[in-house]
Amino acid sequence: MKRNLHIALGIVVSAVFLALAIRGLELDAVWNAVVGAQYAWLFPALALYFAGVWVRAVRWRYLLNHLAPIPSGRLFPVVVIGYMANDVLPARLGELARCYVLRRREGVPQSAALGTVLLERVMDGITMLAFMAATLPLLPFSAALVQVMGAAAVLFGATTAALVVLVTRPALVQRLLDFLTGPLPSGTGARLRSLAELFLGGLAALGGAGATLRIFGLSILAWLFEAGMYYLLMFAFPLTSSFPLAALTTAVANLGTLIPSSPGYVGVFDFIGRSVLAQFGVPETAALAYVLVVHAVLVVPVTLLGFWYAWREGVSLARVSRQSRPRPATV
Repeated sequence: MKRNLHIALGIVVSAVFLALAIRGLELDAVWNAVVGAQYAWLFPALALYFAGVWVRAVRWRYLLNHLAPIPSGRLFPVVVIGYMANDVLPARLGELARCYVLRRREGVPQSAALGTVLLERVMDGITMLAFMAATLPLLPFSAALVQVMGAAAVLFGATTAALVVLVTRPALVQRLLDFLTGPLPSGTGARLRSLAELFLGGLAALGGAGATLRIFGLSILAWLFEAGMYYLLMFAFPLTSSFPLAALTTAVANLGTLIPSSPGYVGVFDFIGRSVLAQFGVPETAALAYVLVVHAVLVVPVTLLGFWYAWREGVSLARVSRQSRPRPATV
């Protein structure tokens, strides 16, 4: 029941944002702009996008090194399956799906892998803030976007601080676990403690300044590839191409996907992308057409590839949806 409510809420949110995205526009004009795009730019754009996905697999390899030495080539299909699951399953199950597939393929406990995925999300958030900080001074002033950057900085700053405490204060974490699990029945408390300790084991990848800088550098590189995709697709439309604007759109649109929505971030991504471009004088019809194409490039190819990898691995979406839950290593 709770899951169905979550799915319904996501669909409603997406419908509202989609209505906002198309509000005030002639849909025929938007469609004509989409059809009239110069799709030769699609091929180099896709090359940049998948280069970014490969860099994410390399980053995950470094994050998983303390758990298991897994080559990037073996992690790339798992990352792609996770992207596919995020695009077709509700509640961002893709993050848990790739931990499930990783356990199935490599024997890494799901809860420990989930700790590394959380680190990825924090690094991605910090990278998006860095993109905003670097690009906003190069563009006309936008008070609304400065406020967005401030709110996002508070969120990711608090998350980062919490992760640092978890990693550097093990005694404090143990006391907190004792406090939380003490009143519970012994079996339930033991299972929760096992999950928490596996999760904290995944966070151990945060230790060490050198390792942290390497992971952050890979995060920047991955997102630069994706921003390059946004930039190249600008040439497919009658827009004034601007790498700072492409990078800013990348940052704000991806931060916006934190808003609960339907699979594939329908509506949310499109409204936010259109709004960012409109802030800097891009005609709204062209802006929405461009964002719709960017969204399709982000979703369709990686989803199709993810389905192929899932078929090759014998992984069904129904099984992923049922079993993509963190579990103790003994299970």
